[in-house]
Amino acid sequence: MAAMIRAGREAYPTKARVRVWGWLLLAACAFAAGSRSVWDGVFTKEQAERGQRAYGEECLKCHGENLAGADTAPALAGAEFVAKWTGKTAGDLFGLIRKTMPTDDPGNLSSRQYSDLVAYILSANEFPAGQKELDRDAAALNEIRIEAKR
Repeated sequence: MAAMIRAGREAYPTKARVRVWGWLLLAACAFAAGSRSVWDGVFTKEQAERGQRAYGEECLKCHGENLAGADTAPALAGAEFVAKWTGKTAGDLFGLIRKTMPTDDPGNLSSRQYSDLVAYILSANEFPAGQKELDRDAAALNEIRIEAKR
């Protein structure tokens, strides 16, 4: 009798584990389907060009002509930038730039200009352009992962 009770106890957790793993697998698939990365062409070439013009007007004086940074301004292109931002989202980058830049007047640019600047930064880091402009909505931007590699 004790053996049957023990067997019954072991069987139930196994079925429960199977259900839990099934739900986790479904959740992972749903996340993967709704999530994109910077390798998926999340901005257009034209948007990156607008961002480059805005960068020249608003950011160049601190971050330098080649986005390499200077003094207290961090690099916005290159291995250092990619390493720092890998694992974060385009929404994180957009939010930081919007809250802190330009340093002499943070938050003063339009959401389109901030989005264009993010597009330019992604372009400068050799992420591919696509057919659709980078969104200005924080929730949509938070679904775009920054990844060093595909």
